[in-house]
Amino acid sequence: MNQFTFKYQLDEYLPARQTLIYSLQWFLLSVPYIVILGALAANHDYANAPALQLMYLQKSFWVVGITLFVQVLWGHRLPLVVGPAGVLLSGILANQAAGASGAVYFAIAICGLILAVLSSLKLLRYVSALFTTRIVGIVLLLIAFVIAPAVLNMIVGNTDRPFTNLMFAVFMLVALLLGQRWLPDMLKSTIIVWALPLGSIIYYSLFASNWPEWSQTLPTAGEWNMAAYSFTFDPVVIISFAFCFLALMANDLGSIQSNGALLEVNDLEQRTNVGMLITGLGNVLAGCFGVIGPVNYSLSGGVIITTGCASRFPLAFTALAMVAVGFVPALIGLLSCVPPVVIGSVFLYALCPQVAGGLMMLGKSLETDGFDTGIIIGASLMLGTMVAFLPGPVVAAIPVIIRPLVTNGFVVGVTIALFLEHIVYKKSQ
Repeated sequence: MNQFTFKYQLDEYLPARQTLIYSLQWFLLSVPYIVILGALAANHDYANAPALQLMYLQKSFWVVGITLFVQVLWGHRLPLVVGPAGVLLSGILANQAAGASGAVYFAIAICGLILAVLSSLKLLRYVSALFTTRIVGIVLLLIAFVIAPAVLNMIVGNTDRPFTNLMFAVFMLVALLLGQRWLPDMLKSTIIVWALPLGSIIYYSLFASNWPEWSQTLPTAGEWNMAAYSFTFDPVVIISFAFCFLALMANDLGSIQSNGALLEVNDLEQRTNVGMLITGLGNVLAGCFGVIGPVNYSLSGGVIITTGCASRFPLAFTALAMVAVGFVPALIGLLSCVPPVVIGSVFLYALCPQVAGGLMMLGKSLETDGFDTGIIIGASLMLGTMVAFLPGPVVAAIPVIIRPLVTNGFVVGVTIALFLEHIVYKKSQ
């Protein structure tokens, strides 16, 4: 019997007023993740090109909205919010060579197609066997650690006051942690929503020389392009993203199955296969559009428990709102006015619970096999983080044919973790 009592059940239609309220809640929860992760990827692909960064965010809203709409109505049919995949962001940021975007987004499309095929053939259970609880915990930690250089660059890069920005980020992080500790539950669940505008106002008022010119960020017709500008076949980049998709698959499986278990659905295996199929197709769409691919977020369970609404239908209206926002560049332009230091600070805060989640997953293993688990964690994190922080001259000295693979901190970390987990320390499990 379910230990939670919900006001609205999974397949229950809500009155119009409640539908609007809960749809808005999911929308406000989802938008910051699209803006933050999308801004990091867009800043990487189109540095110093605000119009193209805005175009990137527009297409990101469309991809997430379309994927979410299909998921809640015909995919896993669960109240799971969809957003850009942080693990794919690590892959995008690792491929910093000029002109690499075409190979990156082609790889996302190809790997998404492979994921969809594996899901349709119900073969994912064989791949997911690689991702033990210990590996999943390490993956959560690796994502946070290897994205750190990009977050640091958003905070102190491209500014004439790096120390001021660093101190602002520290104080903003502390303020967010205090809010997470002391605010009521409803405000806790939307703290990122309020952090973006309030942080922007404080930063522009106290530290910036002038306020941004919102209208200047709108793209011109000549800059617009629905699809990625060009596709490039690079087998090494595809292999690099295959590792990222292994982690994305584990994340998606965990999100769907934990949400399905919370709601005690009877056909969880079928929902999982179809949900993963839609996730794969969503990444195919993202690759064709030239944006970061989507994944189901595991944070949905906490929101459902807090609000008591388990109905999936408000999320369908949230998805439509996302698609609509993609057609309003002026609104996205307003969101794009958030200073990079604020985005970096909020993302730094968002990574803290991810590190906490990884450590919690590793807790039991540390109790039973403390030294072996510590070695696996230490080797994976140390090597992955070192690779993520490699200086530019070192990266340039690596042969081009293997550069996308060996300069991806996430790939290096996961490879070491899988090798140690399933070969070196296999008997100690």
